[in-house]
Amino acid sequence: MSLRYYILVWVNLCRFWLGGILICLWCAPAWAQTFEETFDLRPVRLTMREVLVRTLAKSLDVKIHQVDVGIAEAQLEAAWGEFDPVFKMGGSLLDARTAQNAQEYVQTGGLLIPLTDPNIFRQRSLTGEMGLEWRMPTGTTLEVFTRAGSFLNDLNRQSPPALFSPEQAATLGMSLKQPLLRDFGFSANLAEVRVSRLNARIADLEWQQKLVDVIAAVMREYYALSFVIENIEVRRGVLAFAKTLLHENERKQQEGVGGLAEVEEAKVGVATAREEVVTAMGLAIERQRVLKTQLLSVAQEAQGMLFVPSDALPPAIAFHSSRSRCLAEALAARPDHLRRLQDAEKQDVILKYMRNQALPRLDLKATLGASGLDGGLGGAYGRAFERQGYNASVGFEFSIPLGNRTARANRDVAEARKEQAVLAVARSEMQVVAEVEEALGALQAAAARLSYTRESVAASELLLAAEQKRFQQGVARSFDVLRARRQVADARSRELAALADWNAAHTVLRARTGSLLEHAGVRLERPSKELPLAVPARPVP
Repeated sequence: MSLRYYILVWVNLCRFWLGGILICLWCAPAWAQTFEETFDLRPVRLTMREVLVRTLAKSLDVKIHQVDVGIAEAQLEAAWGEFDPVFKMGGSLLDARTAQNAQEYVQTGGLLIPLTDPNIFRQRSLTGEMGLEWRMPTGTTLEVFTRAGSFLNDLNRQSPPALFSPEQAATLGMSLKQPLLRDFGFSANLAEVRVSRLNARIADLEWQQKLVDVIAAVMREYYALSFVIENIEVRRGVLAFAKTLLHENERKQQEGVGGLAEVEEAKVGVATAREEVVTAMGLAIERQRVLKTQLLSVAQEAQGMLFVPSDALPPAIAFHSSRSRCLAEALAARPDHLRRLQDAEKQDVILKYMRNQALPRLDLKATLGASGLDGGLGGAYGRAFERQGYNASVGFEFSIPLGNRTARANRDVAEARKEQAVLAVARSEMQVVAEVEEALGALQAAAARLSYTRESVAASELLLAAEQKRFQQGVARSFDVLRARRQVADARSRELAALADWNAAHTVLRARTGSLLEHAGVRLERPSKELPLAVPARPVP
């Protein structure tokens, strides 16, 4: 072919593309098919970091599990409260008139003289007591107490024999109770504390797992929505191309070098391209549920709003971590697996406690006290400190329910639940291994698919260039060119979908190896006396 032919082809191609660009600029508002005009929705553009910040601040799923952590911490505090000292105080006033029998009459100083009616013995007493009682982690119960009373009756009104009227009595003492079998030792008495501490740890791990699940879901949905938005632009490119082709065919028809069939084919292409744009936009609306449920805390906020990613899909990077390393990281860091380990430890604590409760009760009891008597309360306490009177006792108490069926049944239940917890740990390990293997396979498949789609894009672009050249030469129809352009768009859509799937698979792998929070730039904080927090530490890589 001559040089003139190539120059003419080049000039026609330039004119074709320049005309298309001008038409695109002129018709852009009409072709845009915006979300506001088509669906009456207000787009809100968000970066991935903004999405994560909103998720951490507003996700109701995360907040619900966060409250569980606070509940567990409060229950731990309540368990420790069982060892707080208990202050006791009480008092009573007695005013009595008692008809005495003969023996009582003589015992209270009555004279052996005939009586026509029973003697009425009058007495009034005011007594009070207070003390502190401690229950210790060893099971020991220690009480320090004091008692005081003022006594006035017919007997001490007489002097002699009474020295004081009224009589003031005071007692100082302490008592000790030490279990020797049931409820003995730290294992039995700190069981509730240890269980509550493990429950708090379990609640914290469940919160972390929910946090991982929510962040993984939000990131995957963000990547999927990024694909949808970028695919809309790809389809708009097809629409712009179809419009340009229609304009070119109409021009050729007016110049008498083109036919009506070419114009109608181009119109069909424009209508089809518009349909594809609307379909792609509808898919963006369908992908809003996860983001709206995690980024919004009030239902009214979601009305008329459409989240639109402003970040492009991140490029696929090589994943260098080995399979064995991924498995080791997952077993060491995944909150759901760690929760199973904590639950097995909790069941072990409960089992030890139930075994202790199946023992007989054998308690050592001891009491030591000093008392004093005087006409005044201060003097009575002074005499008590001088040990005017004292008492000391020591003994034991043994008891066991005949059959002891309740305690033995509770022990058997605890042993069964411990076995269940151990089996759950083994099952969790198998599940972690299977999920990591699955995630690695999905990532590798996504990487291979992405490579092939890029080859498809390159091949389809070469085909489009060839069809455009044949169209300018008059040996191809506009339908062939538009079909080739749509093949380029389809290949580009598949490439974007593969890239979105690769990022989603990478996110899933991070979640299943326990490294997603670090990868997403989320830091866990635990302020003193407050609920744990998850805060953004840095932008997402």
